[in-house]
Amino acid sequence: MGFPVRPAVEAGRAYAFPIVWSAVLVAGIGLQQPFPEMSTGQMLAFNVIPPAAAETRPVAAAASPDPMLTFVRHEIEVEDTVPVSAREIAGGHGRFAAPGNAVRRQIQVKAINPKTADELAGFFREASYTLTDVRQGDPVPPLKVERVPDDLNNKEGAERKALFITALLPVILEVNQRVVAEREQLLFLRDKLQSPVGLTTFERAWLEQLADRYDGSADKLDELLKRVDVVPPSMAIAQAGIESGWGTSFAARTGNALFGQIQAGGRHAVSVSWKPGTGMPQPFANVGDAADAYVSNLNTHAAYSAFRTERASMRARGETPDGYRLIGQLLRYSELGQQYVGFVRQVMREDKLTDFDKAKLSF
Repeated sequence: MGFPVRPAVEAGRAYAFPIVWSAVLVAGIGLQQPFPEMSTGQMLAFNVIPPAAAETRPVAAAASPDPMLTFVRHEIEVEDTVPVSAREIAGGHGRFAAPGNAVRRQIQVKAINPKTADELAGFFREASYTLTDVRQGDPVPPLKVERVPDDLNNKEGAERKALFITALLPVILEVNQRVVAEREQLLFLRDKLQSPVGLTTFERAWLEQLADRYDGSADKLDELLKRVDVVPPSMAIAQAGIESGWGTSFAARTGNALFGQIQAGGRHAVSVSWKPGTGMPQPFANVGDAADAYVSNLNTHAAYSAFRTERASMRARGETPDGYRLIGQLLRYSELGQQYVGFVRQVMREDKLTDFDKAKLSF
């Protein structure tokens, strides 16, 4: 049985102080034993029933036919009567710019919308972008894939996986760099609060809005800092690969549902061919919105407080957040619990995904 999950940020939340906002806009531990080998094919399928079949079969059948793969976390509620955008579901990262230098540090990404896997590979060749170069320290070109190509499953396993990883890495880095800008501004405001000057009206308004989006409190900045932080790319890529069959599942190809987020009920925010309802995959307008929602969910939901606490401990020790260790705090991401954690770690090891935890977008 699953547990109810709140949306990362309530849909349709109204923001106060429009004049103020206009001014602002201007201005855990590694496994001791190796995880036993298992067939990745048995673990990667997240199948969605086509609409006709969905009307005659239970909703639970929307998940993998293997009962071990009934994922129970990160449901997203959507109001029945109020249509919302995928950006609102994702938590609205970047809806309002941070005051100060954080705005100027934002990297402009180039959206690409490949219709085929070969076209996707062509974009990467044109940008001279390879995972080998990134592992050797080269920056990642700021390319933002809008959707997963329909024919990605026609590629051989290794090539398909490489294309998926190459496509998703800059998307995750782009989400993270926005979070980093917010975090740096939050640290600046925390220090300023200790000075005789204090915060301006604009800074206070921005802080209140930030706390609102992260389901935190503007009066508890140390706790808020635990939430405003990055998700290691190794974690995000491994989980997206597992949840979407490396981009080949029906939900991934038709609804950009890469991270296994499911609905608690309500309506779709975007048009897809499957019916909405409890336990159905949550669709998104594009891959970026799906990644936004995934990061926002880990940064706000009570089920992942241990993840945030461990990440904060790493920061306190001067360490970069380590995906291989942090995934150990996501036992509630799946009914499989520790087995799921072990499988994600196996994927990280086999594909050397921790190499990308220190990757940066190029300017």
